[in-house]
Amino acid sequence: MLYSYRKATPENPHPGRRIPRYLKTIPTLISALGLGILAGVAYPVVSYQFKDLKLFNLADSGLLSPVYYESKADGKGEPIVASGQDFTKASSWFPGTPQNNLFATQKSFDKNVPDFYTLSIPSLGIFDASVALRNEDLTKHLVQFPETALPGQIGSPVIFGHSTLPQFFDPEKYTTIFSTLPKVKVGSDVFVKYDNVEYTYRITKVFEVKPNELWVLRQDYSDKTLKVITCVPPGTTLRRLVVEASLIQN
Repeated sequence: MLYSYRKATPENPHPGRRIPRYLKTIPTLISALGLGILAGVAYPVVSYQFKDLKLFNLADSGLLSPVYYESKADGKGEPIVASGQDFTKASSWFPGTPQNNLFATQKSFDKNVPDFYTLSIPSLGIFDASVALRNEDLTKHLVQFPETALPGQIGSPVIFGHSTLPQFFDPEKYTTIFSTLPKVKVGSDVFVKYDNVEYTYRITKVFEVKPNELWVLRQDYSDKTLKVITCVPPGTTLRRLVVEASLIQN
């Protein structure tokens, strides 16, 4: 194809082909959309990290673990970085605990114990979520950690649930079911249906631990409590959020 130079004239100041104005705005719109998506992903993580920040360190952060929650697993106090771990498997959440081996053998409970029971947190819109006692796949249900108390017993059932960014929260999907767990309030109730009996637990504590703080899985046989655990900050696996509740009389 041959091209020729055309001189601009007063009658035709732009003899060449002009780009329509609406096409000029497309790169700007695409950039704005990309930045919006990036901000939507980053905001939950950043806001979670700083939501309890107090200037000049005048007060405790509230959600972060107080001094007496220091790790008893080792003397270094450093988190374990479990690169390459599959966090849809409950055994990856607290590396180093011998109970993780029981997930593979499925011998954590005797044959008279059912395979599943249900958990509800109405304040978060979670109703009758399935809790598995012999399977660690967090994409299909919540998971009770082996060798922890059964509902209603002395000690603490310890229940793991998957989470992701809160904008993807769906109480019907087990990959997102605990995405809003950091928003739960002390005083809210958790309902557990086990062996045709419903137990009501009232939330008393919300705190964080590192993946090497295995003490949080230990059983205190002086009371009947419940521990519900997910990963935080939202969309990451850096730490574990622990929601602790006490059994109340119905």
